[in-house]
Amino acid sequence: MKQAIQIKENMYWVGVHDFNCRQFHGELFPISEGTTYNAYLIVDEQITLIDTVEEEFMDIMMERIHSVIGERAIDNVIVQHAEPDHSSGFLKFMEAYPNARAFASNAGANAMLKQYFKEVAYEKVKTNDTLCTGKYTLTFIEMAMIHWPDNMLTYVKENGIIFSNDAFGQHIVSYNIFDDGHSLETCIDRAKDYYANIVMPYGMQVANKLRQIAEMNLTFDMIAPSHGIIWRTYIPQLLESYEAFATFKQTNKAVIVYESVWKHTQMMAEALAEGLGQGGIHVKVYKNSATSSALIMKEILDAKAILVGSGNYNNTIAPGIASFLEKLSSCKVKGKKSLAFGSYGWGNVVTKALKERLEKAGLPSFHEDIISQCYTPTEEDLDALIQLGKDLAEEIKTM
Repeated sequence: MKQAIQIKENMYWVGVHDFNCRQFHGELFPISEGTTYNAYLIVDEQITLIDTVEEEFMDIMMERIHSVIGERAIDNVIVQHAEPDHSSGFLKFMEAYPNARAFASNAGANAMLKQYFKEVAYEKVKTNDTLCTGKYTLTFIEMAMIHWPDNMLTYVKENGIIFSNDAFGQHIVSYNIFDDGHSLETCIDRAKDYYANIVMPYGMQVANKLRQIAEMNLTFDMIAPSHGIIWRTYIPQLLESYEAFATFKQTNKAVIVYESVWKHTQMMAEALAEGLGQGGIHVKVYKNSATSSALIMKEILDAKAILVGSGNYNNTIAPGIASFLEKLSSCKVKGKKSLAFGSYGWGNVVTKALKERLEKAGLPSFHEDIISQCYTPTEEDLDALIQLGKDLAEEIKTM
């Protein structure tokens, strides 16, 4: 029998490991090592489950629950988020525990009905509503648009724990379920990865919610998210990092993303990188088709500049770059500047289109001129691009 793992007095992790997941939220977020779906059990006079898991893994979750409470009934289930990776096991859970009271935000109850077509007598809660289970008082805090309208977290004052749902999640798949079983660098890097690919469009909401939670003076020493490890040692660094993520705190860094068939655009990208690097800028260079989109988005989060290059593909932008631009636009990236560049043979149209798309995404251009190259760059052409990179470096440092 799979066992629950105790995380606090009377509180247990009863989640599952999905070692085979490589696309989280479909192709939106490629991941390398799988993920976890974290559910938590509170054992008190009333027994409460915080979230369920993907339906296909429900038997594992139930085994872990039974390892703690045997055949005792569960009295309450908290639906913190209606997205299927947290909720698709809910109806199966209710079949096993038909008398359990279900709690959700108003938006959560609506989303559950629209996804699963079953009326449930949800007890709809809002920020500062509470549930007393005996020894413990659970306080609900709505987290609208972090990253769906229905998200909420649950705070248990007596045990100093926040069940944060998607907030503060990451994809670390380990039976060592606490942060201090891993390096600080790894934990913050994975949290940045998750934030950049799932939460980035909602930075304003994150900043506002962090401020509100601080004003509530919650006392806690553990944050238990719905994916990845549980935070107990690196919480100060985590909160500082989230504040930086939410406000797009930047470093002297540039990210170059390009697509190239005959290496002409690649040569341009590498010359620009040479100049930026010589000018003291930390620069990352990625061929889009050879790089995980998750890595690119993570590196963009704290960069000051985004340079995007494409050759001409039947007088249009390379399909992968066009897709990247759509994602960039949807993530509502703020406070950065851009440069479009590219090569062509007989129709110099794509670089102008790239520039327009970047500006439409809210990324003003460094340069009014069209940075384009007809066929193969000469040494003089490349030297000019290196100099342009140096000039951009000086401008980046003043941002």
